[in-house]
Amino acid sequence: MKTLIFVLASMLLMTGIIITPGQAAEPSQGIPGFAKFIGGTIESLDPSTLKVTILTDMGKKESLPVADPSVLAGLNKGDRVSCEMDDQGMVRKIVKTTDPKGSPAPDPRG
Repeated sequence: MKTLIFVLASMLLMTGIIITPGQAAEPSQGIPGFAKFIGGTIESLDPSTLKVTILTDMGKKESLPVADPSVLAGLNKGDRVSCEMDDQGMVRKIVKTTDPKGSPAPDPRG
């Protein structure tokens, strides 16, 4: 019985060594049915080129292509949002949120 447990534990250990974290696929990369979400504050909106620029919570600016002009309706610079992206990296849905402390986003006009 101890031998069987040892063999199974060894096999699990070897599997973990063979498949490194760098080789494992992220859920949003190439696996249909998984959406990628990006949260942050809107820096700019450009309905003519269908782009939205988000300042993420990690401090990085992301310029994202938008699938449809209606996705940008009702949004303004300074809004806290969560963007849902499809498999091709296009923003399909943007939802206004509140900041992590629970208060609304500040008015960018002061």
